[in-house]
Amino acid sequence: MPRYDLLHWSQRVRDQQAQNAGAAPQVSDPPVRQTAKQRTVRPKPPRDEDAEHLLRLCRDGRLFEIQAWVAAGRPLTVPSHYRQTPLRVAVDTGFHSLVEYLLQHETTQAAKDGVVEQAWCKGQYDVMRLAVQHGATVSAVSFQDVVETWDRSLAEFFLEQGADPITNSPFARAFKQRIKGVLGIFLDCKRARPDLTDGLQEQADMALRQACTEDDLKWVSLLMWLGADPRTKGLATDDLDTPDAQSNPEYQQSGLQIACGSRNPEILKRLKPDPHVDDLRELMAAVRSLVTPPETLAYLVALGAEVNDKADGGSTVLDTCLRNFAWAESILDEPYPAYRHAPVSVSRLGKSLDGLRFLLGKGARWTPDERTIADARRALYRVDGEGIATVMNLLRTHGACDEAVLKALAGTAKMRSLLAAADRSRDGAQRPKKPSRTR
Repeated sequence: MPRYDLLHWSQRVRDQQAQNAGAAPQVSDPPVRQTAKQRTVRPKPPRDEDAEHLLRLCRDGRLFEIQAWVAAGRPLTVPSHYRQTPLRVAVDTGFHSLVEYLLQHETTQAAKDGVVEQAWCKGQYDVMRLAVQHGATVSAVSFQDVVETWDRSLAEFFLEQGADPITNSPFARAFKQRIKGVLGIFLDCKRARPDLTDGLQEQADMALRQACTEDDLKWVSLLMWLGADPRTKGLATDDLDTPDAQSNPEYQQSGLQIACGSRNPEILKRLKPDPHVDDLRELMAAVRSLVTPPETLAYLVALGAEVNDKADGGSTVLDTCLRNFAWAESILDEPYPAYRHAPVSVSRLGKSLDGLRFLLGKGARWTPDERTIADARRALYRVDGEGIATVMNLLRTHGACDEAVLKALAGTAKMRSLLAAADRSRDGAQRPKKPSRTR
């Protein structure tokens, strides 16, 4: 054996390579390849030449040849694996006579009802009438879908055939689309079905509450002309699909109550509340919206509503005004998230200050608890120090609350620092400028 410790390293490498070359190479077993799972191939349905020919005749509108086909005793059906049927193809072509002929020879109810639904999707209202006349059920499409075709004669035809205009409130939902054509359909239904007057009236009242929610003065006026009652309490149209809304008393409001929280005071005036009939205390309690303008309050006060409606002589509306002060200017009128960065200056507090001045001018009293004071303080953090000082001066000047309440309102370090900054800014603005020296 050669002594590798005395050899050069290159000689050792050459000897090892020669030894490895003479040895039999080790052959590793090839990896076992897993066979892929065979995909199940469904056989292609057989082609029926008679069915293909029949569908081709329907597609080309060959009515006479189809009549000859039937006269020869051949069926008007196709195999079950075909997606198209002669009747569906005929509706696609819009060939009225061909559809009528095939309906006369159709025996399955589902196929006739399918014609009503297919014709509604394509706007073929004459075909819908034709299908119903030949045995299709009027419930194949919902009455709301019929109403929303805005075809007065079609809706009248479906009503004559026994369509249900009450279930699922089709008219209330259709009124939300703001299409005037539904007004005539509603009046036709009211005249044709006097037995359903109560259900139809309920839908009109629901649509009125929805219009008040959306501040839509035009449709409030149209629905009042239609006979909707603003005093009945119930759901608005949008609440129909809300779970448990029917059993929740917070959703049960009248049109008058909703109008009290509207941004448009003309809506409440259009509903014409009557102090001899309506509970003005309830309406004043409904003026809790963050966007209620002073004109709405002035209108209710002019009708005789009491501003101080609480048992302790305080005003619920003034509580709401202070707890939500500057909400409209800082959040509603500002794009997100701009309201999170800068306080609202006193020059932009027109709506909020006007509402506060109006209430204080009517003698409103503020008798808050600790929670209400904390909420009012949090609302005032939205405005700058000058705005906070303005609000507190208004409350002090009109004697709306005790001095202890004002001290509690300004009792936090943050509030005191904002008021101090406002005082320094005011003193700096009032300090006379030094005259400039002339050379």
